[in-house]
This record gives sequence, C-alpha cells and structure tokens, in this order.
Amino acid sequence: MAELQTFVDGILERMIFDGERLSDLMAPLDLGWKARAQAELALMADLHPLLTQRARGRDISGLSAYEQ
Repeated sequence: MAELQTFVDGILERMIFDGERLSDLMAPLDLGWKARAQAELALMADLHPLLTQRARGRDISGLSAYEQ
C-alpha cells in the first residue's frame, strides 16, 4: 500500500507522528468510528516497533501515545 509507505516516510522525515494523517489514511476504509479506532490501534501496534527501530534512538514526537 503506497499510502502506508508515504505515511511512514512522512513520520520519519519530520520525526513527528501526526494523528490526523493516520485518520486520513484510514478514511477510505469507510469504517464507523469504533471500527476505525480499533483499526488504527491495530495498525499502530504493528507500526510502532518499526518506527522506533527506523528512528534509531531518536524521539518521534507524538508516538508515545501508542506505546504499549
């Protein structure tokens, strides 16, 4: 999914996690608010370790909201 790669690249380029961009990424799925919130959490559970690894010890602002 090219949109997901663009989302990840944007986070790593700016070192800022933007929740609005996550919502924009999920919008085409046309889910209700509860299903979309669950899908966002599931996606971030997978992405958080990847983002942390690729950040190489640098802090990504806003990502801590998804730490488990």
